[in-house]
Amino acid sequence: MKNRTIGVLFGGRSTEHEISIITGEFILSKLREFGYKAEAVYIDKDGKWYLSEKLSKLSFFKEDYKEKLKTFSEYSLNLSKSHSKLVLEKKTILSQNSITLDYIFPAFHGLNGEDGTIQGLAEFFNIPYAGCGIYSSSVAINKILTKKLLLSLNIPTTKFLSFSKNDIKNNKKDILHKIKNEIGIPLFVKPALGGSSIGISKVRDYIDLEDALNIAMHYDTQIIVEQSVENIVDLTCSVLSDGKEILISKVQESLFEDDLFDFSSKYEKDGGAQTGNAKSNLVIPANVSSDITNKIKESSEKIFKATQGNGTMRIDFLYNAKSDELFANEINTLPGTLYHHLWEKSGIKFSKVLDYMLLDGMRRWNTCQELNNDFKTDVLNNTNSLKLKK
Repeated sequence: MKNRTIGVLFGGRSTEHEISIITGEFILSKLREFGYKAEAVYIDKDGKWYLSEKLSKLSFFKEDYKEKLKTFSEYSLNLSKSHSKLVLEKKTILSQNSITLDYIFPAFHGLNGEDGTIQGLAEFFNIPYAGCGIYSSSVAINKILTKKLLLSLNIPTTKFLSFSKNDIKNNKKDILHKIKNEIGIPLFVKPALGGSSIGISKVRDYIDLEDALNIAMHYDTQIIVEQSVENIVDLTCSVLSDGKEILISKVQESLFEDDLFDFSSKYEKDGGAQTGNAKSNLVIPANVSSDITNKIKESSEKIFKATQGNGTMRIDFLYNAKSDELFANEINTLPGTLYHHLWEKSGIKFSKVLDYMLLDGMRRWNTCQELNNDFKTDVLNNTNSLKLKK
């Protein structure tokens, strides 16, 4: 790995664009600190690719960065040269510059990156990459599929209903009635895809239900409605693997004052709980019983294995302290800043987190090189369809 050029990809076409910048810059700086050769690859909200050493500093993005980007040249992918590597080229009138990436470290959050799309690009060009693969990423990003997976594993999760945007527009009255009868209040309305609590509403009165649906539909075409967990304790556990060994973190409790653990609580208040800066809002290990702690750790490992996870994964749980009920809630295949604070509290140095993720990616890639896609057949010569002959 020390001889490979690692491209840290961040930004992207997602509502979590700015959060991805923070994660990308953090990973980039740490890779370099630990002796890896890493390049900053920034993708803007329009899908344009930029490479520059100036992009490797978080300070670049703090003020008027969109204006500064206008002076940068875009890079494009050279399809003919990209085999087991990504070759990106910058074309100007006077010259043509290129950079070769031997390994990809995705640092995207949300759609068009954390959902299996960038992983699919890496697979298509046969490039090793860090983190979860296409299938675990595409399931985890979808709250509806996540719920169905949890049920199939006999892991308790909250009662839910799901609808398409067209369903709601065409049958709103029936859907509102169904939600009232089968879920009841309080409840949550969420976009099925994405994260960081963007577009999520807690509904305590049916009069607000229609507005909550409209907010969620602003961000997604698939909507999930979930039963609320009251007397809530918000709990989190992370999993890490190098492709052979699986490590489970301590359980973290996140404290918040409002009805939900919203974007502000996660990233803005007191420095942001999700980035590990808001130390006063985090309790590690969580103040719950050893029985609940063990259930969370066992379920986290079970989910990681069932989704064929790679590198790292974070699983969120909801605990009703009054009824003593535990529910698995969501799966995150790229936790913000890789949840370094939780691993450090668990006795795992961040250098080991990165090493494990990089090694897991290489082991997955090496295994795939052993596969054979050469299947000899004479099917084309034996095809007798007149339509095909034409």
